Amino acid sequence: MIRARVAAVVDIALAAVDAAATVFVMNDGGCFHRRHLLAEARRHLVLVLRGRRRDSGLDDPIVAAAISAHCLDIGESKTVRGLEVGCRLYTARWSLSDLPGRR
Repeated sequence: MIRARVAAVVDIALAAVDAAATVFVMNDGGCFHRRHLLAEARRHLVLVLRGRRRDSGLDDPIVAAAISAHCLDIGESKTVRGLEVGCRLYTARWSLSDLPGRR
């Protein structure tokens, strides 16, 4: 089988766009946490790797790329809870009206 001989390649930038866009649309253009991006990054890896073994921690660079390139931090930074990484609140850098078919 040819597929078994070809190594799966994970495109971090593409995975970051996929995770950010999916979370953004699924939350109806609203807010989300890092854990939502992490779940979508893991789903993306499952689809791309199709049952192949993956390196531990491959989802973290995807989430980091999604947050830095496609998300805005809208969390409350004035409280102790707001400063915690897991409690930060994000939204996408684009709006639902920017997406095709949503005008």
